Amino acid sequence: MITFDQVTVFVILIWTFLYTVSYGKWTWQQKNKLGAAMIWIVAFSALILPLYAIYFRQ
Repeated sequence: MITFDQVTVFVILIWTFLYTVSYGKWTWQQKNKLGAAMIWIVAFSALILPLYAIYFRQ
């Protein structure tokens, strides 16, 4: 069963992910391709790792 805590964490993770990806997009437009790629890696890691931990905690 999905709890309120899990929904709250998921919303915060998605919000952080979208904000970070938009910063990566801006960095890409500023011609900093390597920086944008690293920001996107951080964004995906910040989304996937907590979800992975929540999934295996249950």
